Amino acid sequence: MKTQVSVKQIIRDFIYIGDQLHELFEGKNEYLPIISFITANDYLDEDLNLSFPKMKEAEEATGLKSHILRKLLLKMHSEIFTYERKLNISFKKVLYHFYITYFDYSCQFTVDHLTHLPRVGDNISLPFVSALIPINFFYVNDIKHEFENNTQIIIITLKVGQHNKYFEYMKDRALELREISFSDTYQLDEDDVKKILYAKSNYR
Repeated sequence: MKTQVSVKQIIRDFIYIGDQLHELFEGKNEYLPIISFITANDYLDEDLNLSFPKMKEAEEATGLKSHILRKLLLKMHSEIFTYERKLNISFKKVLYHFYITYFDYSCQFTVDHLTHLPRVGDNISLPFVSALIPINFFYVNDIKHEFENNTQIIIITLKVGQHNKYFEYMKDRALELREISFSDTYQLDEDDVKKILYAKSNYR
């Protein structure tokens, strides 16, 4: 069964790899109006607060009729994201965003090169953040990867203290048994989650 692809969503998806489109479709002038429209504004800049463009806006900006615009978008998309794809996207740049919170203290900074990527559970010492965080004893709590334009963004969340494998086991077990929800793990702090877990008779 062939998947129905939304051309409106294709425009939004292309915005996230906008910096690669000119190189991917170099020499294919029929796509140039679409690429110019998609890359004309930085929709991913949260400070600009721009809404994603609508199909009508794309039609007016490119001067293409609806059926032509749809056909070209589907063709561009199929060259990257289908089984018969001919083009490979590339994320040549890497940024590491570090986030630390400790009660009312918080700190964040960005690194553009690391020799080794720390793993979840690794202990970390950051003596250069002491002006913001009064403790220099951290562990990697979570690592997430995002991909935007030509950049792989690795988000590393640190917590104060020592990684507790038993607590992680208890939390994962409670999630599996639906004793807590995923929203609980994000909305509640660790102490509140522990109170819920320890209140269960299974953990006494």
